[in-house]
Amino acid sequence: MLRSTLIAFWRSFTRRPLYAGLNLLGLSLGVAAFLTLSLLYRFETGYEGWTPQRDRIYASGIAFNIPGFPHDTRVGAMGGLLEEMKTDFPDLRGVRDWNQQVIVHKGGVATAEQLELVDADFLEFFDAPLLSGDARTALADPSRVAISEDLARKYFGSVDVIGRSLEISDAWGRSVYTVSAVIKALPKNTELKLDLVSLITPARLADQTSWRSWGSIQLLTFFKFDKPGQARAFEAQLPAFVDREAGKSFGDAVVPHQILALKIVPLRDVHLLDPKQRAAIETLGLVGVAALALALINYVNLATARAGLRAREVAVRKSLGAGPSVLRLQFLGEAAITIALAFLIGLAIVELALPLINVAAGLSLVLDYRRDGPWVATVFGVVLGAGLIAAIYPAFMLAAFKPAQVLASSRAPSGGRFGARLREGLVVFQFAAVVAAFILMLGFVGQIQHMRNADFGYRRDGLYLVTATRGVGVKPEQRQTYWQAISRIPGVTGLTASTSAPADNAIDSNSTATRLDRSGRLGLSPTLNWAAIGPDYFRTLGIKPIAGRLLDAAHGGDEQYVPNAGPETVTNVVISRAAARDLEYASPEAALDQIIDFNGRKSRIVGVVEDTRFYSPTEKVRARLYTFNAHPAYWPSAWPITIVRYAGVDEATIRARLEAAWRQAAPDVPFEGKTALANLDRYYKPQRDRTNLFSLGAAVGAGVGCIGLYGLAAFNTSRRAREVGLRKVLGASREQVAALLIGQFLRPILIACLVAWPLAYWALRQWLSQFDDPVGVSPWIFLAGAGGAVIIGLATVAGLGWSAASTSPGEALRQE
Repeated sequence: MLRSTLIAFWRSFTRRPLYAGLNLLGLSLGVAAFLTLSLLYRFETGYEGWTPQRDRIYASGIAFNIPGFPHDTRVGAMGGLLEEMKTDFPDLRGVRDWNQQVIVHKGGVATAEQLELVDADFLEFFDAPLLSGDARTALADPSRVAISEDLARKYFGSVDVIGRSLEISDAWGRSVYTVSAVIKALPKNTELKLDLVSLITPARLADQTSWRSWGSIQLLTFFKFDKPGQARAFEAQLPAFVDREAGKSFGDAVVPHQILALKIVPLRDVHLLDPKQRAAIETLGLVGVAALALALINYVNLATARAGLRAREVAVRKSLGAGPSVLRLQFLGEAAITIALAFLIGLAIVELALPLINVAAGLSLVLDYRRDGPWVATVFGVVLGAGLIAAIYPAFMLAAFKPAQVLASSRAPSGGRFGARLREGLVVFQFAAVVAAFILMLGFVGQIQHMRNADFGYRRDGLYLVTATRGVGVKPEQRQTYWQAISRIPGVTGLTASTSAPADNAIDSNSTATRLDRSGRLGLSPTLNWAAIGPDYFRTLGIKPIAGRLLDAAHGGDEQYVPNAGPETVTNVVISRAAARDLEYASPEAALDQIIDFNGRKSRIVGVVEDTRFYSPTEKVRARLYTFNAHPAYWPSAWPITIVRYAGVDEATIRARLEAAWRQAAPDVPFEGKTALANLDRYYKPQRDRTNLFSLGAAVGAGVGCIGLYGLAAFNTSRRAREVGLRKVLGASREQVAALLIGQFLRPILIACLVAWPLAYWALRQWLSQFDDPVGVSPWIFLAGAGGAVIIGLATVAGLGWSAASTSPGEALRQE
């Protein structure tokens, strides 16, 4: 049976190479798209797969129900949450991860790194993969440090480093640590960074005044449960726990758990906790499934279209005694061989295209057959199963031909009216998907372009952010010296300092603001984001004032840090337009000279400025309050980021000049900085990358659709050769015949446009709803999407139609 199937497959392939080649190409492209997007989906949903404990570990999360503050769940916890929980739940198993910026000193070179301060059983809790060392004892002593395989090679040139010394500076001083374990390099799809891991100690917590401050997010806390039901039962007890422990932290008039809800998030879901991000990844996964489905539809189309070419073969074999079941098995076997060959070609396409796809979409996807062998086999099984299901109808159709009717007829059967309607319906479905993909792609690109050109409330270009000034070990005198040096650098046109800068959330302070002119009003006060700023902040960023004045050293009362300030001390602040709206002032002008209570201090509003979009385009613009300090180098608690406005020089030049000045001011601290545009790009790049991937999927879908349309057009043209000849004999011109054929081929595409428009509109509206500032849905993109599909279809079949119309009547009539 296998031998006869292989022979039949080979003969079918070689005798009709056009149809067989188109079929194989369409399947291969669909398989390649499915494989690529399956790789992406597996990568994005496989975060923390490196730990065997992934399904048992949960992260602590927090959700706020406060006006003006996002209500979504954020992963993180206050520093002392685990201790408080163990008081109420003594059997709870948990660990903490508190990341710190540190400096590693090696060979006279200072390098910025990230240190994880964790509990002693952290490595054992996660079952971290160690190249050397003992997970149970590696962190037993605060003078020990576990380092990653990559850092071991970076600083020592080898992974055999147990017992070696590493000098590290952190917020508590400069110390020498002994390497006690080497952690195997983790895969790229992980949220945890285990390059340097050391022990949390009571000495490090002594100065942490907000360690048990309800509502703060300082670190990551993880719990372990043996069964999901235990996790759900534990989470059900958290509202009562918050009410007991938080007490009156949020005032007397509210129930604590109604303001702050503690959540536990499965470790596997932490990366895609944001529903919008998860929806984006799932959509790309569906694009891969759609590409494979279009390829299988294409297979069914071409298989049914060329069924008539094998009708006499079926009739002869039936006359010789072959039963329908034998023929069905043969045709399904041929389909299996075709799908297997297409899978191998698709796999080769993926291997060749992955470098280009990774560049276009900002990914790091790889295929490692030793590690990914079971996954590749599973995907092949899925593709083969789907392909055989799709091949059932052509196989049963071929096996159902009647020998007497086939051998007595001068025309090869083609499935009758049902077969023709089925093929046209499948083409409509194919191109409806293509048109919808084109419309969505245009909508995505339009939104990306809109985000790029939108007014962010400040000038993004020509802005450089130096984060080194809040680095570990930087002294106030060094900051002041550095700023004085910057002011003399050619090309620098503005200089300021702040805790708030574009796409920088290292310091994210929020507090409620209460209007004192109606303090007795029921309801929660809005939450405002707090930015501490230095001189010339608004001018340097280009933030426009709306009402009142800006903050400066010349006005009394603007200075925030007042010695011995009490609750009755009033200092001046500036708020944003969104803050004025959230505080329910009738207009920005109405907010001027009003007194509010903010963060336990009385504040007078002296100005209102335009809103600024510093963070994700899917996040609502923050309502912000600004406080002023004339000497930011000496801020007592907040480490300021330096913001430099430059002009007349390129980015590389200004970076070199800023770095040179830094080396003079603080030679022991590494320079760190980037442009505001580069910093913001971490929010906008994922959107562009996903749009690129979607565009690639749409292009593959269009290609598969064109292959199917070309195959059907070629088949129908050959079957209508006598009709073409007769029409020309009766006086039809070549142009008239060509228009008739091309119009018939394009009819399914025009119907597909009508089907695709409402579906694409709904999908585009759903996608745009995630953005705070969505672009309007223009009717032009629907016309453009339909026009693109028509042009592609016309380019596909126009040559065939014109060629058939150009055939001489005599030659056309001799073909049948």
